[in-house]
Amino acid sequence: MNTGYLFTLINLAVFLDTVLYGIIVPVIPYYATSVGASTTELGLIFAALSAGLLLASVPAGLACDRYGYRPVMVLGMAGLTISTLIFIISRSVWLLVISRLLQGIAAAATWSAGLALVAVLYPPRLRGQKMGIVMTSTGLGTIIGPVLGGTLYQFAGYAFPFLVTAGAGALLTLLIWFSPLPKNGTPAGREQLPWQQFLFDRNIFWGVSITVTGSFGFGMLEPLLPIDLQKRFGLGSAGVGLLFGALSLSFALFQPLFGILSDRLGRKPLIVAGLLSTAATVPWLVVAPNVTLVTAAMALLGLTTGAYSTPALPLLAESMEKIHPKHPADGKTDRASGLYGTTYGIANTAYSVGLLAGPLAGTFLAQRWDVLTVMLLYSALLGATAIGALARLQETLKAKKILP
Repeated sequence: MNTGYLFTLINLAVFLDTVLYGIIVPVIPYYATSVGASTTELGLIFAALSAGLLLASVPAGLACDRYGYRPVMVLGMAGLTISTLIFIISRSVWLLVISRLLQGIAAAATWSAGLALVAVLYPPRLRGQKMGIVMTSTGLGTIIGPVLGGTLYQFAGYAFPFLVTAGAGALLTLLIWFSPLPKNGTPAGREQLPWQQFLFDRNIFWGVSITVTGSFGFGMLEPLLPIDLQKRFGLGSAGVGLLFGALSLSFALFQPLFGILSDRLGRKPLIVAGLLSTAATVPWLVVAPNVTLVTAAMALLGLTTGAYSTPALPLLAESMEKIHPKHPADGKTDRASGLYGTTYGIANTAYSVGLLAGPLAGTFLAQRWDVLTVMLLYSALLGATAIGALARLQETLKAKKILP
């Protein structure tokens, strides 16, 4: 089994998923309006992806653990390809909604199987680094997608960016199908892990809580910050896009570093430090007196969020391993047949819950008070999560010296 090759395929899969997510941002608003979509219907089109991710993440994770990684990963890539082709032929709002829903379902399969495979392919001492690289692929896709989509749409027409993505998706589907992925599926006679023990494990609980808190913040910033920046500095869509690009670029660049540090120092110190530093950074987004300082705050936010989000991913896998029942034959935990799919299916569900709740809660609170108050409340939530993690989270790795 060529571990490096399989890891490359996983990175390409999540990269393509986020590229498609980004391509849609500059393209669909114009196209959907041209087929008669109202503002409410446009919001429904964008929300459909999160709904698909929310509905399908746990089933996709369970399928990984029951039937193996290959069918779930293949279905994820095939679903991504099909959903992309549906975009091309969509001539109604509801067909666009269906294609976005299918995209979310496909993303649930790709992410649940992809993260689970990273946990299977690499031992704990390397997982932070490898998860960091996966998150870098995600960040790069988020940056490249809108630029690629807007450029190809403007110069080659509506269909072309989706044809490019669909072609890449079809090729990846074939490569994954013919790749020697690790086998999984529950062997006959293997004792099953009680759901109560899994769901109420304190590390799993706090890992999921950290994921919800992080995605809640991103979901909240997307509708609130552009309006605030337009009011304070007169920034248009291009300027706002560059600011969010600074956040994504910073996030992408530092993920491998935080992964390596978490492998060396342990998961808990970086998670707590990342949550606290993010809490200190968030209010500056709305009190910074000029665009330069807002840009610096956005870049810093990308860095600090990576400090807690990347170590949380391997921590979930290692926490599952600590509560997984031992193999009855040899008394050892079999890493290839652990509940990694279920673990990351739950994590993906948590991410989608935060992404759905963030815009709703943020806009509601901003109408009652103001944006600064909302940011301060979010800082308090981050601080409370940090305190809970500090008090209750159990370290899964022993700290190592960075230098020999």
